[in-house]
Amino acid sequence: MKRFTSVLMAVAMAVGLFGMAATAEAAKLRIGAHRALMGSFEVVAHRAGFWKKQGLDYTIGNYKQGKLMRNAIIQGNLDTGTTGFSPFSTAISRGARVTAIGVTANICDTQHIVVPTSSKAKSLKDLKGVTFANKKGTSTDFAFQSYVIPAHGLKSSDFPLLSVRTTERISAIVSGNAKAALVGDPMLEIAIQAGQIRSLENLCKYDKTRMMHVGNPGTLKKHPELYAKYFRGWLMAHKLLKDNPGKYAKIYHTDLVALGTKVKIGIIQVVVRRLRSEVFITDEVKSYLNDMNKKQKKLGWIKKTTDFTKSKFIDDSILRKVAKEMNYKN
Repeated sequence: MKRFTSVLMAVAMAVGLFGMAATAEAAKLRIGAHRALMGSFEVVAHRAGFWKKQGLDYTIGNYKQGKLMRNAIIQGNLDTGTTGFSPFSTAISRGARVTAIGVTANICDTQHIVVPTSSKAKSLKDLKGVTFANKKGTSTDFAFQSYVIPAHGLKSSDFPLLSVRTTERISAIVSGNAKAALVGDPMLEIAIQAGQIRSLENLCKYDKTRMMHVGNPGTLKKHPELYAKYFRGWLMAHKLLKDNPGKYAKIYHTDLVALGTKVKIGIIQVVVRRLRSEVFITDEVKSYLNDMNKKQKKLGWIKKTTDFTKSKFIDDSILRKVAKEMNYKN
C-alpha cells in the first residue's frame, strides 16, 4: 500500500510538472514579422532588445505576406502579426476568428505603381490593357481597384492581374511577365536604385492605405500580460523611428543583410522615412473598414458585410493602456 501511495505521488508530481511546462509553453508569444517595410517595427523591437528589456518570452518568424500571418493566427499557429485591412475585413465577414489590436502603420508612401525603366508610360492611362502584378485581395489591390483605377476613368478589366506576392513582383517586371506593378519598400527602392524600375506615383493621393495589427483571440484572453509587454517593446520601436530614424535604419539594415538581402544602408535610410507611424484603431479607422467592407461585397470578395463599430474582433485596449503608461503620442 505504501509503495502504491508513493507511485501515486510520483504520478501526481509528474502531471503537475507537465502542467507547469505546458503553461510555460503557452506563455511564450509567437510573433510574425512582415518581410516588407511595415515589418521593421517587429525587427527593430527584436534586434534592439526592446522585448527582452520587458521580460517577454517569445519566438519570431518572417512572413512574405500579411495574409499568411492572418491565416496562421486563425489556425492557432501564431499569436500576433501584421495583415492588411482588406484581408482582415474579409476574414471577419467570413466568420473567422482574428482580433484587430492596433494599426501597424500608414503605408501609402511606401507603395508605388511602377513600370520597367524602358517603359514610356507617364501615367496609369498609358498602361491600359497591360498585365499588372499585385496580390489579389490585399489592401493594395483593394486600393488599386477601388480608388486608383476609378480616379483615371478606367475599370478593373483594363488591367489583367498577375497575382503574385510582394517579393515576386520585381522579377515579374524584369522577366516581362508584367508591364506594371504595385511594389512596396524596401524592394521598391532597391529595384529603383538598381535601375530595374521607375515609379509613376505612390498611393497617398488615392487612399490612406494602412496595415492592421492582429492577435489570436484565445491568447489575448488567456495571456493579456504578454501583449502588454509586446506593445511596450513595439512602441519603443515606433518611438525610435520618430526620434532617431538613422539608428532605426541601421538596426533594420542589419537584419535585412542577415536574411541575405543585398542592400546598402543608404537605401534603408531613405525608405524608413516613408513609413508613417499610426497605431490606434480610431473611429475613422472603423468607418473606413465599414466602407471597405461594402466595396468588397460589390467586388464579390465577400457575401455579407460587418459593422466594425460593433465587432467584438476589434479591441486596441491593451495598446491604448500601454501607450498611456508610456505617455506615447501617435
